[in-house]
Amino acid sequence: MAEYTLNVGFTNDQLQVLYATGTNVVIAKPSGGGSPNVAWQVFKPLMANQLSWIEEYGIYASTSNITNGATLSQMSSIPVGAAMNKLYTLQDSGVITGPASGGQPSSFALLNDFTTKPYMTVGLYQDAKVNGVDILGNAISAVPVLLASTAVMTPYTTVYIWLQSQVKSNSVVTTVTSPMTQLQFGGGIDTISVAYDSNSGKFLPTGNFSMNSKQYEISYVEAAL
Repeated sequence: MAEYTLNVGFTNDQLQVLYATGTNVVIAKPSGGGSPNVAWQVFKPLMANQLSWIEEYGIYASTSNITNGATLSQMSSIPVGAAMNKLYTLQDSGVITGPASGGQPSSFALLNDFTTKPYMTVGLYQDAKVNGVDILGNAISAVPVLLASTAVMTPYTTVYIWLQSQVKSNSVVTTVTSPMTQLQFGGGIDTISVAYDSNSGKFLPTGNFSMNSKQYEISYVEAAL
């Protein structure tokens, strides 16, 4: 499995401002090809920060609502290393079974047969290491799926980074208050290094990255206020 690393730098002056305002670094991944709706990793910034992860995923089911700030508590889950192109089923007992045939190409699929609720929140989760600390089980996506319907979840190697206060890891974030920087991993790009730019509120590439002679993609998304 591919392993990716994101290095993030700040200056001492920037850190003083961020700590005074209670501002943290937020890392997220897109959901369904659109903007992210889950804060995957949130951490207090240091001068030099490193986030690393392996492209393996788990599947979870939750009774949490997809509302801004909601923590995505897992009612049941499939461990990291879930099979792509296969179908899993959330049984009436609350247990997720599978894998079985009937999935979708390049995606994970979960059929909701849990009759206690009219719909469930389901998604993918992914382990990571943040500044040397293993962070296990944080969600990267959350979608509602009706009873007897199937959620098809496609993972992406794109990462979004921005700064924000009052956001927690493994929670729904639908209100973003600063510009998001979009970084494209994959295709031979396994390491990207960026530094925060106070004037624009964005993260700019630095000279340290691994791209196997390929140009990596960096773009910006304005905050959705």
